[in-house]
Amino acid sequence: MNTTILAIGLVVLVAAGAWFYTFTAQRKQRMAAADAERIAAAVRDYFARSGAQVGAQCQPVQGSFLVLVESEPLKRFRYSHIVEASLISHVEKALGLQVDRVFWRFPLPIGTSSPQDTADIKPATREDEYVAQGIRQAKANPEYHVAEDSWDQFEKAQQRGEDATPPSSAGDGKNDRRE
Repeated sequence: MNTTILAIGLVVLVAAGAWFYTFTAQRKQRMAAADAERIAAAVRDYFARSGAQVGAQCQPVQGSFLVLVESEPLKRFRYSHIVEASLISHVEKALGLQVDRVFWRFPLPIGTSSPQDTADIKPATREDEYVAQGIRQAKANPEYHVAEDSWDQFEKAQQRGEDATPPSSAGDGKNDRRE
């Protein structure tokens, strides 16, 4: 009789411990998700004060947070590492939460695959000098093209570069040493 009560008590204790562990883990996940949403809202508000419309997401990762910012390419975000430091400081002061990293994404208009394609697109109604400067450069140099290549192509190009000899300067006399 005593062993039966002891066995039932032990099973109840283990079940209560498992329930408590599961409850605290779920509570931590809910709190992290709520904190992530608060951080994303704070980031959107931070940029809205300066008039920039950005999309912000936040992901909890091992006790800290990763912020994902998506914005149109603006000249004021050219030095995004400076904005990033200010943003991290703002979140820490406003919410008391630590942001570990900020990742930026500046998507191009749909359908663009090269600078020439970008140059052919009509400028947006809200003219941004940073974007306009890039379009002018693409129009000025139409033979410039960026595309993906395979690793084999890269290695071939690298080997060709190593095999090439630098141009000699024997005939011009500029680099002659006189001792």
